[in-house]
Amino acid sequence: MVDKVLIHSQGKSVGALKEAIDYYRPSMVFLISNPDTNASKMKIWIDGGDSKAGDWSKDVEHCEIININPFDEETVLQVIMAVQKAIAKAHQLSKNNDLEFYAGVTGGTSLMVIGMALAAIQGGLKTYSILDAVHSNRNSEDNLFEITFINELMVLISWFGNDSRRLDNIKYLQCLENRESQGKESTATNMDRSKRDVKLSREDILVTVDTTDRTITRQLKLLESKGCVSHQGEKPQVWKLEPLGKFILSMYGENRADSNST
Repeated sequence: MVDKVLIHSQGKSVGALKEAIDYYRPSMVFLISNPDTNASKMKIWIDGGDSKAGDWSKDVEHCEIININPFDEETVLQVIMAVQKAIAKAHQLSKNNDLEFYAGVTGGTSLMVIGMALAAIQGGLKTYSILDAVHSNRNSEDNLFEITFINELMVLISWFGNDSRRLDNIKYLQCLENRESQGKESTATNMDRSKRDVKLSREDILVTVDTTDRTITRQLKLLESKGCVSHQGEKPQVWKLEPLGKFILSMYGENRADSNST
C-alpha cells in the first residue's frame, strides 16, 4: 500500500490544507510554516481527526510542523531544506517505504512558494495549487489542481538523469527548433541527412540529423510519449515542438551530441 505524504506550504488560511487533505487522503502531513500562522491550530485539528482540517484528517497518522523564516534572504533555501527534512522523516516513518509525495505551492509568502516549487523539482514531488474560492470562477471541487508542466518536467529531468545517453535525444528537439525557425515542415524524411545527395551546407546540417528517417521516427515517438513533441497526420507525420520540449531544449541544448540514441 502506498503512503501518501502531503508537504504543504502553510500560511494563515486553513481552507487550502483542508481541501488538499480531502483530495489526497494522506497518511502523513508536513506543514512548512512559521509560528505566526495557523499551522499549530491545524496540527491540533489533524491530530484529533477534526473535520475542520478535512473529513479525511482522521486517517493522517503523522503531522509535523517545520518552521522557517518566511521573510528572509534565506527563506527559499530554508524551505528547500525543510522539504528535504520532511522527505527523510517520511521515509523513516513509512512501514513499506512505498511513498508518493505531493507539494503544495499555494500557501505562505511568495518566497515560500518559490522555495516549494524548487524543492519539488529537485525532489521529484508532484505539485498542486489551490485557488482561493472567493476569487475563483471554477466549481469548488476544481479549485485544487496539479501543476502539469512542473510534474511533467520533473519526470523528464529524472528520465534524462537516469541515463546520460538519453541526452542524445536533444538533437531531435534542436533540429525541430531549427526547422521551425526557418518555416520548414518537419517530417522524418526531411530531417534525414543521409537523403541529401548534394554537399551539405551549414544550413543543411542544422535542419537535419545524421541518422535514418526510421530512427528519427522512433525517437520522435519516444519524445512524444514524454510530452516534448507532437505530430499531425500519418503519411507523412509532421512533427512540431511542444512547450515542454522547448523548455528542455533551453536546459540541455548545449549538451546535444550527434550520435546513436538510447
